[in-house]
Amino acid sequence: MTERHIKTTVNAQGLKCPMPVIKLQQAMRQAQAGDFIAIETTDKGAPQDIEKWAKVNKHKIFSIEITDFGHLISVQHSGLMHP
Repeated sequence: MTERHIKTTVNAQGLKCPMPVIKLQQAMRQAQAGDFIAIETTDKGAPQDIEKWAKVNKHKIFSIEITDFGHLISVQHSGLMHP
């Protein structure tokens, strides 16, 4: 991943849908506009789930990387949050 100032890295390894998205949402609620949050996940469906969640909540997917454990996904907080 291009080096970004990652504010928080969420470890969602071993968690199944919908938990990776829920863990990411919890981290985003603590973040501010422009912050980058990374999430480590082993759930094969998580990249698609997180992309859909980010689109609905107006956040930007910065990168999705395949790793030895699954995926490392970096999301930038838009400053907007749905309750």
